[in-house]
Amino acid sequence: MLRRLTFITWILCCTVTLPARAQEDSPELRACMAQSNGYVSKMLDCDEIEVGKWDKRLNVAYETLLHASKGRVRIQLQHEQRAWLDHHLKETHRLAAVRGIGWAADETASGFKLHDLSLRTLALEKRVNALR
Repeated sequence: MLRRLTFITWILCCTVTLPARAQEDSPELRACMAQSNGYVSKMLDCDEIEVGKWDKRLNVAYETLLHASKGRVRIQLQHEQRAWLDHHLKETHRLAAVRGIGWAADETASGFKLHDLSLRTLALEKRVNALR
């Protein structure tokens, strides 16, 4: 029974993070993952490096929009970003805190973090491009 539960947990973990991997599958991330040799801690380090890149892009896009916005539009953007960040942090923490699945919780949380960050970044960058 325990083997079956472990196998099901492993399958769920892998399938939950697959869409995220497809979105953020940069050559650097692929190379880092290949060098991890399947060690989860190294894979999580790879994710964090990629998160850092997306986070920088998000900050540039957000700051660009913020400086271009005035009045209600600016306030709405700030509220929108705060709401996204609040949800992003809570959901990442919730996924990492799932009990009984070990490293799968960390991998799932990391996959969500990267995927959610990339989606928000791309949405903000699209709005920046519309300004030009």
